[in-house]
Amino acid sequence: MKSVPVAEAIKLALGHEQNGHYQKAESIYRQLLRAFPDETAYHEKLMSALFRQQRFDDAYAAFGNFLATQRDDDADYASIYLESMRATASQPWPVQRRARFQSLVRLLTETDGVDGAIAECGCYKGLSSHLMCSTLRTRDAEYRGAGYHIFDSFKGLSPPTLEDDVPEDFARAKKIESMCVEGAFAASLVEVRRNLAEFPAIEFHAGWIPLTFQGLPERSYRFVHVDVDLYDPTIDSFEYFYPRLAPGGMIVSDDYGWPGARQALEDFCARQGLTLGLTPHDQAFVRRAG
Repeated sequence: MKSVPVAEAIKLALGHEQNGHYQKAESIYRQLLRAFPDETAYHEKLMSALFRQQRFDDAYAAFGNFLATQRDDDADYASIYLESMRATASQPWPVQRRARFQSLVRLLTETDGVDGAIAECGCYKGLSSHLMCSTLRTRDAEYRGAGYHIFDSFKGLSPPTLEDDVPEDFARAKKIESMCVEGAFAASLVEVRRNLAEFPAIEFHAGWIPLTFQGLPERSYRFVHVDVDLYDPTIDSFEYFYPRLAPGGMIVSDDYGWPGARQALEDFCARQGLTLGLTPHDQAFVRRAG
C-alpha cells in the first residue's frame, strides 16, 4: 500500500474487526491483496471478513481467487473441494486445511476395488463426507450415497475424560484445549442432511458412540473415517470397525494431533499388534491385510 504503511494498515483492519466493522476491514484487505496478491494471510483475512458479514458466496469467490494463485494445485480436487465447502457452508480458511482433506480423499481412493461399505464417525457439518461422496461420484456418475454410513451424536463432543487432558508441551496445546469441550462441533441432523442432500441414500445413525453401533447388521467396510477427537469414542470406533474391515480395507483417524485420540490409537494398536501409518497432516491409519 502506498499511502499507509502495511503494518499500520493491518493494525487498522484488526481494529475494525474487533469493533465488528467487517466491511471496513474488508476494504483494507482488498487493498493489501492488490499490493501483495500472493500473501496467503491477506486472502484468509478477506475470506473471514466476508464470512462474518454472511456474504458467503463472496467468501467462496475469494477462496477461488486464492486457489488461482496456487499454480501447483490439482484443479479437479480444487473444484470438488470448493463445491463441498459451498454445499456444507464450511468456512474456507485456514486454507492449508485443503491439503489434509486431499490426503483423506487419496486414502479413500487407495481402497478402490475393495468391496464393502464406507463409514464416517463424527461428521460435523458434513464437509469430509461431501468430499468423499463427490469423489465416489467421479467414479460413478449415478452415485447418490448408497453404502455410505454416518455416525454422529449431532450434539457435539461428549464430555472429555482424563485421557483427553492436554499437556502444556503438546503441539497447539492452547488451541486444542479451547476446542476440547463438551458440545464443541455440534451440527444438527437436519443441517447435515440438508448439506448432504445431493446424496440422499446416505444412512445416518444418530447417537453416542459406541451405543449407536448396537444392533447394526453385520457388514464389511472398505473405508472408515474416524473424526471424533476424544479418547473414548476413538478407541470404541477402532474396536468396532477394525475387525469388520474387508481385506485391503482401511480405517483412518483425523485426530492424531489430539492427545486423547493419539493415546487411543496407540493403545489400540499396541493391543492388536498393529503399526500406525501417518500422513503429514496429523492423520493416522491402519489397513487390514489383504
